[in-house]
Amino acid sequence: MLSGRSVRIAVKYRSWNPTQQEWKLAAQCVQVEEKERIGKFVFKRDAKSAMVGRLVMRYAMSRILNVPSRTLRFSRTDKGKPFLLSPIDRTTPRCDVSFNISHHGDYVVFVAERGRLVGVDTMKIEWQRNKPIKDFLTTMEDQLTSVEWKQVKQFTSDLDQLKTFLRFWCLKESLVKTLGTGIGFDVSRLNFQLKTTEVRDSLMVRDTQVEIDDEPAPEWHFEETMLEDHCVGVAIQDKNFDKNEEAPSFRLLDIQDILSACEPLTGSSPDQEYWELFSSREEEPELR
Repeated sequence: MLSGRSVRIAVKYRSWNPTQQEWKLAAQCVQVEEKERIGKFVFKRDAKSAMVGRLVMRYAMSRILNVPSRTLRFSRTDKGKPFLLSPIDRTTPRCDVSFNISHHGDYVVFVAERGRLVGVDTMKIEWQRNKPIKDFLTTMEDQLTSVEWKQVKQFTSDLDQLKTFLRFWCLKESLVKTLGTGIGFDVSRLNFQLKTTEVRDSLMVRDTQVEIDDEPAPEWHFEETMLEDHCVGVAIQDKNFDKNEEAPSFRLLDIQDILSACEPLTGSSPDQEYWELFSSREEEPELR
């Protein structure tokens, strides 16, 4: 059982090369509609991140609520945010846990909070595109405020500018994901102020502030950290937030930890065709 009000989990999935047995087991442990959605990805990389995301969600929520993972039923809002529909066991109390998940680069990250809303986003700091970083940042001009761009451009290194931009991006996305409003939310309404210039691996920064529509928003609180070369932003909405409470850190789990806890759902069976479809695909698109 995962105890405490706040839960933070990270899984480095990218290097996972599933065996036939592992992939077939994983497919038995997710709902049919999710299995079908994952099966439509063109590249293994994307299918793996989506699969691990769903398995981590089941792993974490079963332990937070202390119920078997096979009894959990998830759904999505019309904006795509996952939520717990119900445990099959009707005696389980109504869930007061807000949770969210994100995956990019090498990591899947999961966050959960009891009694308050939470959202998370992660982005890997890398650049493998043909156009310069400066050109990319120019195309994203409308996504940040003038105050935020000033914080980005205080750095002379292109990579440091990209890192700072991605910090802002994760913060904005984490807030939007907390609200569950989807891509229709105009993120230029959000104006973040970074009090800590540099975020490092294993350091949890909690002094970031936001204005919404030019007004202070003290009910919003943020956590930032790095997982190797990945920015992570967590947003928490809570008017009674205790700033003195200890900042939670991300618990790193191996994919084998997740697989060993997998519980096939009722009526599911090993699917050889599903494995063959997955194994026939390329890991990721070729760089050009």
